Amino acid sequence: MATSLSSINNTLLPASITGPIFDQAVESSAVMALARRVPLAMTAQTAIPVSMDVPAAGWVSEGGVKPVGNGQVGIKTMVGKKVALLVPVSQEIAMTNAAGLYAQLRQDLPTAIARAFDYAAIHGLDLRTGGAGPFADYLKKGVTSVELGTATQATGGMFTDLVNGEKAVVDAGFDFTGFAADPRLRPTLKLNTDTTGKPLWVDGPTAGLNGNGGSLIGYPAYYNRGVSGDYRRQGGRVQVVTLVGTPTGGTFTITYGGNTTTPLAFNAAAGTIQTAVRLLPGLAAATVTGTAPGPFTFTLNVVGGASGPLSVNQTALTGGTAAASQATITESPVQDTKLRAIGGDWSQCAYGVGMDITIKVSDSASYVDENGATHSAFQENLVLLLVEAYYGFVKSDALGAFVAYTDAS
Repeated sequence: MATSLSSINNTLLPASITGPIFDQAVESSAVMALARRVPLAMTAQTAIPVSMDVPAAGWVSEGGVKPVGNGQVGIKTMVGKKVALLVPVSQEIAMTNAAGLYAQLRQDLPTAIARAFDYAAIHGLDLRTGGAGPFADYLKKGVTSVELGTATQATGGMFTDLVNGEKAVVDAGFDFTGFAADPRLRPTLKLNTDTTGKPLWVDGPTAGLNGNGGSLIGYPAYYNRGVSGDYRRQGGRVQVVTLVGTPTGGTFTITYGGNTTTPLAFNAAAGTIQTAVRLLPGLAAATVTGTAPGPFTFTLNVVGGASGPLSVNQTALTGGTAAASQATITESPVQDTKLRAIGGDWSQCAYGVGMDITIKVSDSASYVDENGATHSAFQENLVLLLVEAYYGFVKSDALGAFVAYTDAS
């Protein structure tokens, strides 16, 4: 939950411990499972030229002039960007159950890194903040889009939609080689049937880490929540709520995870709203700031099984203009982009992993959490684990190499 820290020392865990964690990050990532891997500099700050195509060879007669690779072979420059995560854990857990802690880290850290990388490489955005991502190139940039569900049931349904995307890539002169997909695509396709009720989709054998790989219309497919940006364990999701219509009376309610607050006055203060929201399951640590009628900023700090976005019921508000309309809610980051897959020619992109992947440990540093509060690891008996890694990503500027599959419905 922490966002910044100070005075943390460089007690590095050995490569025998950190290595498997980051190997699993590569295996967990849908993009890294498909894209080409190229060397990245030790410091991850040196620009690395990356060829985006294969030069054409030519036949030469005896004594003839040998052909030279031409400038049409695109060259991209890769620079490593840092991804980091600070994990505070109880000192008692670290000392008495070190094996259990390591097992948890080996499960959670690769997932967190893979999701952040995939979201940045696909959408060009930071999964945590919704702001601009680290890479100038990203897969959705300039791609055509196919809406799943466009083809009728009688003409093949979503199977036809997937093939139409494949055809667009092949017709553009590229080789379709696989999919990076959201896990929700699997059940969506399995429910797709022909006009007689028979399923169009036959699930192939799973592969990859935790079964995150398989096949889709004959091509390898790898699944990761970072493809769409929507996942359950999101921690400090931030949502901004504004009541519309400048109400002058009445009440409104807020719902999260199927649970609803008691009615709140039209001019309720942020502290009053926060008290009501904290009574909802999973939101005991939520914070609310702002002034009526908004915008109010909700930092959810989700704990437990609660899930989904906030919703606001304004029907009991009175006065103003359209006071009973739906409140406006924005989310940072936007959690579901409706993207369900990116398919195309994965030779047209590449990634690199820096060699200075580290996990630093401190029991005396201080850190600042998402709410601006400063904590002392020494005073609170915490062990701080600072995870840092460098990744690079580039994509060819050639148009037509990738296609985006969306599911707005």
